[in-house]
This record gives sequence, structure tokens and C-alpha cells, in this order.
Amino acid sequence: MKNSIRKLRTRLGELADFSKISIKLGVSFMVCFYIVAIVAYLIAPHAANYFNAMAVYRGSLEAAPACLASGVCAGLLGDLMLKSNAPRK
Repeated sequence: MKNSIRKLRTRLGELADFSKISIKLGVSFMVCFYIVAIVAYLIAPHAANYFNAMAVYRGSLEAAPACLASGVCAGLLGDLMLKSNAPRK
């Protein structure tokens, strides 16, 4: 397990800058959606419309993993395109 984590960290270090930024943005949007979901869940009993607050909670929980997946996909595809178009030595 420890060796696989080290391999993953070294592989992520080899990514292009655009790919790293894309993955970091995906993770940060995921965290933001989870924060919005927590806030909506805590405010729901005190909101004017309970069901709308719970709809925001449920929507945020559904959107968070999708943002992470899209950030990782964009990062990996961007890295693939940047490395395929790089001048060969």
C-alpha cells in the first residue's frame, strides 16, 4: 500500500501544469459542493421552505463527485494531448 501511494505521487508529479491545476480545481469544487450541502442540511429546519433546502442539499451531494470526476478527466486528457503534441527529441 505504501509503495503504491509513492508511485501515485511520483506519477502525479510528472503531469503537466495545466493537468495539475485542472485536478486541483476539480477537488476544490468538490469540497465547495460538500460545504454547500452541509450548510443547506443544517439550515433546512430553519428555512422558509424545508423541501427547497433539502433539494439544494441533495443536488450538491450529487454534483460533488461529478466535479471531481470531470476535473480528473480533464486533467488526464489535457496531459495526454500536451504530451502527444510535444516535440520529439
